[in-house]
Amino acid sequence: MPDVVCNLCGFSSYRVVYDTLKTSSAPEKCHYKITGHDPNELVRVVACRHCGLSFLNPRQDSSKVIESYVSMADESYIAEEVGRRSAARMILSRLKRWKSSGKILDIGCATGFFLDEAKKQGWDVYGVECSDWAVRYAHEKLGLSQVVKGTLKDAGFSSGFFDVIIMTDVIEHLVDPKLTLCEIRQLLRPNGILCCTTPDIDSLISRMLRAKWWGIKQAHLYYFNKRTLNKMFVATGFSVVKMESHARTFSLGYWFSNFSAYKPSMRFLLGFLKRYSRWASFLIKLDLGDQLLVFVRRSRKMEYLHELEASLDKGMVLEKKKVVVVLPAYNAEKTLAITLNDISRDVVDEVLLVDDASKDNTAELGRQLGINVVRHEQNKGYGGNQKTCYREALKMGADVVVMVHPDYQYDPTAISQLIEPILKERADAVFGSRMMKGGALEGGMPIWKYNANILLTAVENVVLGIYLTEYHSGFRAYSRKYLTHVNFEANSDGFVFDTQIIVQGVLKFMRFEEIPIRTRYFDEASSISVWPSILYGLNILGTLIKFFLYKLGWRFKQFL
Repeated sequence: MPDVVCNLCGFSSYRVVYDTLKTSSAPEKCHYKITGHDPNELVRVVACRHCGLSFLNPRQDSSKVIESYVSMADESYIAEEVGRRSAARMILSRLKRWKSSGKILDIGCATGFFLDEAKKQGWDVYGVECSDWAVRYAHEKLGLSQVVKGTLKDAGFSSGFFDVIIMTDVIEHLVDPKLTLCEIRQLLRPNGILCCTTPDIDSLISRMLRAKWWGIKQAHLYYFNKRTLNKMFVATGFSVVKMESHARTFSLGYWFSNFSAYKPSMRFLLGFLKRYSRWASFLIKLDLGDQLLVFVRRSRKMEYLHELEASLDKGMVLEKKKVVVVLPAYNAEKTLAITLNDISRDVVDEVLLVDDASKDNTAELGRQLGINVVRHEQNKGYGGNQKTCYREALKMGADVVVMVHPDYQYDPTAISQLIEPILKERADAVFGSRMMKGGALEGGMPIWKYNANILLTAVENVVLGIYLTEYHSGFRAYSRKYLTHVNFEANSDGFVFDTQIIVQGVLKFMRFEEIPIRTRYFDEASSISVWPSILYGLNILGTLIKFFLYKLGWRFKQFL
C-alpha cells in the first residue's frame, strides 16, 4: 500500500514509532467496535519528522474504513449508558463557561446519549453518525429525529448554523481531519465553540504500554499530543481556549474487562464481578491522564476576518418570527394613543398593554384602541408589571418581545432597528441606549441623572465583564430563548428588575447588542425622583455583590 503523507503539514518523511506488522505488508481488515480493543493488533504508527503528528502508515483504504463504521454494531456500548451519560453531563457542565444553550451538533454521535442529555438541558440538538445500528437506536429508542445518517458533508448543514459542535473521540478516526475541521469552522457561528476529546499519545501510560496502549488501534488513523493537536487547530483557523486532561466514567466491570487484557490474573476478579452484577455496575470516574479535552473557538486572525464578517452580515432571517410589543403601563392615558400611533404594524404582530392598577382610564383606552389588555387589580410595581408582560407575551407565542414605555419617552419608530440583531440571530437581547451619540442630554435628561447613569454603568461593566453604554433603558428587546432561559420570575418587583434580568443573561452567556436612540423628557412622561433613584442605585450595587458571590460559589435561586 502507498505511504500516507502527513495530514497536518503534507510532509512525506517520517520516523517509525511502533511497528507490529512484522512481515505483513498491510494491516488486517478493520472490524470496528467502539468498545473493541485488541492489544495485539497489527499496526505501524509513524511520526512526521517535520511537525511531529503521528499516524497509521500504511492503513486501510478510506472507503473500507467508512464501510466498517457503517456496519458497526456494539451492544457493549449501550451497556455502559449510565457512565456515558455521566461523562456527557460533565462535558456540558464545562461547556457552560462559554455556552449554555443554542444549536449543538454532535459529530459521530453514536447512539445519541450525549445529545439526549443536552436536549434535557434545553439545547436544540443535531447529530451525524455513519453506523446504521447507532442511528436506528437514536431514532427509535431516544426519539432523536435530527440525527443524520452519513458523514458531515452528507448532512448539508448551512453555514454559521451551530453555536457548539462536539467531537468526542472522533478526530483520530477521520480520514482527513484537516479538511473536516475547515468544514466545521464554516458551520460554527462567529462566537461558536468546538469541543473535542482524543487520546494523548504522549501520556505516561501510553509511553509505558507502547503499542499495546488502548489508544493504538487500526480504527485510529491519527494520534495527537497537546502540541500537534494545537497545531492542527491553528492550521484550520481555530484558537484553543482550554485544553485539559479528561476523566472517563465506566462501570467497575468495564474497567476490569479492559485491564484484564493486559493483566490475565485480573480475569479472576472479572469473573467474580460477573457473578455479583451490583458490584460490576458500580461507576468509577478515572483520569488516567491519557485523554485530552479541548475547547476551541474560531480564530480572529486577519486571514479569517472576512469569514467572520460575512457571517455577521449575511442578514438571513431563517424563518418568520412573531414580534410582540409589551407596554408596562401606569397612568398612561394621556400618552398611550400617540405611542401606539408610532408602532408600525408592518414590523409588529401584536401589542399587549399590562395596566398596573392605574388610577386613570389607561386600560379602557387600550381596549378602545384595539390592543390586548391585562389589568392588575393591585399595583405590582415596575418589575412585577414586566413579569406579567413577558409571561403573557410568551403565552401568545412571541419569538421576540419588545418593551416600550407607553409614556412616549422612547421612540417606538426605532423598533425595526431594535429587533434586527435578534431576527438575524446575532443577539439574544438588544437595548436602546440613550447614552450613545449624545441622545440623553439632547432629549432633556437631567444632568444629575446623566452622571449617575454613567457611573453605575461603569461599575456594572467592570463587575459583569461585558461592555454596554447603558443598563437602565426602558426600550429593549428580548428573544424567546432569553426569556425562557432566565428565571425572571425570581427577580424584584421594583426598578432593579431591569438590571437583574441583564445579570441573569450574562450568567447564561446571552449575547447583547445596543442601538442608539433618542429620548424625550417632558412633564407627562414618567420619571423617577431623587430619593427613589438613590435606592435604585443601592439595589443595583446589591445585585452586583450577589453576582460576585455567585461566581465564588454561592447559590442564589434567581441566578440558577
